[in-house]
Amino acid sequence: MDSVLRVVRPDGGDPFILLVEAQTRIETKKETSWPYYVAYLRDRYRLEVVLLILCVDTATAAWAARPLHTGLGRPTQVTVPHVLGPANVPRVSRMQDASADLDFAAFCLWIHSNDPDIEGILTVMGEALAQDTDREARDDLAGLIEDGLGSEHARKIWRNLMETLFTPRRGTIVGDARLAGQEEGREEGRVAGKAEQLLRLMERRGFSLTEETRQRVTTCSDMPLLDLWFDRAIDATTLDEIFAASSTDHVPAPTRSPEHTTVPSQGATDPRPSAAD
Repeated sequence: MDSVLRVVRPDGGDPFILLVEAQTRIETKKETSWPYYVAYLRDRYRLEVVLLILCVDTATAAWAARPLHTGLGRPTQVTVPHVLGPANVPRVSRMQDASADLDFAAFCLWIHSNDPDIEGILTVMGEALAQDTDREARDDLAGLIEDGLGSEHARKIWRNLMETLFTPRRGTIVGDARLAGQEEGREEGRVAGKAEQLLRLMERRGFSLTEETRQRVTTCSDMPLLDLWFDRAIDATTLDEIFAASSTDHVPAPTRSPEHTTVPSQGATDPRPSAAD
């Protein structure tokens, strides 16, 4: 079961069980699962059970809405789901409507996430969110919207909109976390790029790279050290010269002419003539 909620009624009436199933496609096995879920929950909690199916396309919604009969001749049990889909959930296409109830607009957006004009719907939602003064709640809802979008195409549109319309603000839990994550992600990208460049350089220079060597490079998160290894790899004749430990391992070495550069090695000699030669 996707979600099972015990709902307390504001009018003081008896509570009930709300069983919510998100259905993105037709699955015939659910025709036997849903009656079982309802019967099981009714027996266990001794409360009325409401089965709600959420669908993002009309074909799946029409299939899910059919009564499910159990029995021969006269049905022993009949399960009739409540279904919400594009046909009976409003399509929020005006910013004033979205701004009036952002949470409901987000729910409508999820239901219509397969709409041909999903970019227009997302744009309206993004503009409405950008006007929300509660920045922390806005950031939370923006993240929930992205999580609820089924297609990568829609998620990409939403991410681009969020970068264009607003950026997470510092001073909120979600905003600070996202900004920190963005900065960390950019730094990780730079480190990974430098590691890849270093491996390619060593391969082009003819070094035989073991799996251990590759892991040493790809797992290194110290950008200055990767820069140092890269500079050494330009002229080194052995891997020992590249990875030799020194007091400058965490500080990029200054650029010097090759004839005045000495790097510790294990028995390796520089084949080039020295300045004195």
